Amino acid sequence: MSYVLAASSSPSFTLSGMAGYEFQPLKDEDFAVHLLDVQRGHDTFMISKALTRIYYIIEGAGAFTIDNQKYDVVPGLIVEVPPGVEYSYSGSMKILLVSHPRWFEGNERMTRNNPDVVSEAGVVRMAGNRLRRYLRRIKKLVTE
Repeated sequence: MSYVLAASSSPSFTLSGMAGYEFQPLKDEDFAVHLLDVQRGHDTFMISKALTRIYYIIEGAGAFTIDNQKYDVVPGLIVEVPPGVEYSYSGSMKILLVSHPRWFEGNERMTRNNPDVVSEAGVVRMAGNRLRRYLRRIKKLVTE
């Protein structure tokens, strides 16, 4: 196992407005590290049940809305979001994300659309994408 890791060459997840590339395998499985390529931002506001997330802004600019307060961000800043706090972000940025513990199914509750990222047409597209992901998970569970 290597002590030096590169981000995956293909996204480990994509959302409307962004893609995430995971660094793996980490020796400490309680952490996850991703490089986020944010074109518009996260399409929804969310609340994490258990994860603390630390975002380091590498390049670009944007804004995090955390607990209904907007914070402008630029390279060199860190944003810490603890569990139980509603947040989202928007802009055009490269971000290093460290999560502890690792993400797990059922961790997040999506609360509302992020109007800085999602238009009316985007809401329909987003619902269709989520439905397709849900159906793929069900198919995977059935075939295992």
